[in-house]
Amino acid sequence: AERGKGGAPKMGDALMGKSEVSDASHREPVTCVGWMRSSNGQVTAGPLEKVGGGAHDDGGDDYELVSAGGDGRVLVWDASDVAHPAYGYELASANEGGSGAMTTWGVSSAAFSPTCARHGVGGLEPGSFYAGSDGGPVFRCKTSHSRSRSRTTREFRDKLRDSGVAPPMYSPVKQTHDGHKGATHAVCVNPHDARVFATCGGDGALRVYTRYASGGVVSATPAPGALFAASWSPTRPALIACGGVGGRVCLYDLTATGGEDVQPTEQFRACDAGTDVQAIAFNSALPEYLATADARFVRVWELGAGLTTERAGERRVIDAIAGA
Repeated sequence: AERGKGGAPKMGDALMGKSEVSDASHREPVTCVGWMRSSNGQVTAGPLEKVGGGAHDDGGDDYELVSAGGDGRVLVWDASDVAHPAYGYELASANEGGSGAMTTWGVSSAAFSPTCARHGVGGLEPGSFYAGSDGGPVFRCKTSHSRSRSRTTREFRDKLRDSGVAPPMYSPVKQTHDGHKGATHAVCVNPHDARVFATCGGDGALRVYTRYASGGVVSATPAPGALFAASWSPTRPALIACGGVGGRVCLYDLTATGGEDVQPTEQFRACDAGTDVQAIAFNSALPEYLATADARFVRVWELGAGLTTERAGERRVIDAIAGA
């Protein structure tokens, strides 16, 4: 392909495919997109099926492209043909009270397949992911489509092509976790121990969970205003950074208190104008660097050694959370 400045492909030259509007496509804005490790027998990502390498090198596992949106749909795509989804799910869970009625939740955030060196290659089981909802609950999910079982990707596409109507979309929800009062804006899995994950939301709270417990194991005192982004440190297993309203950046050290109610260990304002921090990320190769982004600017911050060097007993704190 012809290259533009800096070696980047020109618009259109590198485009492999684009989704089309159909009865099975998203009906509200797409809020998340990611690559998910596929289980045996699942459709792979076509020519991009081996995407291991760099920070996410899982030995060349098969991946599939997944998107989620405000309509509650979670769609699986074959990267060799993205005109229509290869399979579809709908984030639905049973209402409390045992009535049998189901509620469909819009997906506001998701965590797919992070690298994890301690518990399972790639962190999460193949086909598994966490989804945060626009109403607060957090869900542990597992896909079940296959080429060989009844829920096949070929059947899904054939029904869509023949009738023009979206086939039934089943719920991938396997467990519901207590969530936030308001939208769950971020979900992130601990890169040191995939049994532990964290969320933050519109209520200004940070919550830390273990995989199979419905309630949060650790809850941080809600900050004034929403938190929009969260990221685990690549070198400090018990350190989480969050960004939120007014340009606020909060760093939570779970070893600092040892209790269930955690206060920010460090906090600073990323923007004098008070623009909300919408995204935050550590650098896995250079852990002293923390990036934040708001409506206009990306900023890089240098953290001190105390925030990048693992402390004695830190992994035991995470093990205790995972075993709660």
